Amino acid sequence: MTVYDGNAAGGSAGREPDTDGSQESNGRSVGNLELFFDLTFVYAMSQVTHLMLSDISWQGFGRGVLALLALWWAWVCYAWLTNTFETARVMHTTLIIVAMAAMLIAAIALPTAFTTGALVFGLALLAVRVINVGMFLASSSHDEDGLASAIRRLAPGLLVGPALIVAAAFVASPYRELLWVAAAAVDFGSPLIAGISGLRVVPSYFIERHGSVIIIALGETIIALGSGATENLRRPGVLGAVVLGVLISATLWWTYFGLTAGAEKRMQRTLGVDRARLARDAYSYLHLPLVTGIVFFALGARVSVEHIDEPLAPLAALALTGGVALFYTTEVAYRWRDHHQLTVDRLLTAAAALLVFPVAISVPAVLSLTVLTAIGVLRLAWELWRRPQIGTGIGGALR
Repeated sequence: MTVYDGNAAGGSAGREPDTDGSQESNGRSVGNLELFFDLTFVYAMSQVTHLMLSDISWQGFGRGVLALLALWWAWVCYAWLTNTFETARVMHTTLIIVAMAAMLIAAIALPTAFTTGALVFGLALLAVRVINVGMFLASSSHDEDGLASAIRRLAPGLLVGPALIVAAAFVASPYRELLWVAAAAVDFGSPLIAGISGLRVVPSYFIERHGSVIIIALGETIIALGSGATENLRRPGVLGAVVLGVLISATLWWTYFGLTAGAEKRMQRTLGVDRARLARDAYSYLHLPLVTGIVFFALGARVSVEHIDEPLAPLAALALTGGVALFYTTEVAYRWRDHHQLTVDRLLTAAAALLVFPVAISVPAVLSLTVLTAIGVLRLAWELWRRPQIGTGIGGALR
């Protein structure tokens, strides 16, 4: 993504009026503060993988998804905050660092968030949200009426979700998990019920910010591959399996970032409340399954590297192949919401990845990685050869 100069403290330049009447800086980019804050989510992603690795079962997968939902919405709330308001002031910077510390505590407690660490996780997450809501309300108090009204409508919903997770610490399973489900429903449902009219979106910043979280998720695949190989370096083929895992991750990266320029132009051309709705649907909502697919692939890739000469157990195979399939399927939905265009190549790639599942439970894991690599490389080669136009972007065009 093109990076422009912002101010030294927070990477944010002054805003100028946009064509839809909102305040926007055409050259605004993600600053050092946001990147520093995101370091906690690098660790949190690893903790989600650790949570599922400790219990590769339907229950373990379900808990991993619930944990990812809670973490994701915490990240989304701060992405909207830093997109909407200037955060380079000393007080704002200090509060975000305090929220970062609380988020780190939540991430530390995450592997035990459904057992002994439930209360610690819940209280830390609630602290993260309270700071977020406080900064939203304080920053909007002297702003235009429409934005302030939108923040007041959304604020209650931002607190109910983590409050339910705190309450879940005081009940046993399965009621604990049911409260987590209710918390996720509140988080994701509140913007639909309360509405988001009045919120503003800076296209360059918003898209770059969500690109960074895709990088964070892909970073987890690298960590998983490295962790899986560390104890198995003497086994033949381990290093080759690691290379295959990196190649698959690279095809996912290229698939997403090859259309970033077109996505930014699309949002720039969308005005008023339609821009906020596009940001909510395509980024706050649809980027979650993109990240989830990557996290599940990371889990499957780690197990594959640890057991390269054995067939994968069914759930590990589902994580590996289903994670890749979920990523490409969501890419189709994302591009449809963004450009109203069906990307058939990604849909076929998702189907092909799912068809690898019966192979993965029957042949050595290294062969499954080889097939998935071939599928991803062939799709990318086709895109680089044909250069299809998707919206205002050209497939595979990196910048």
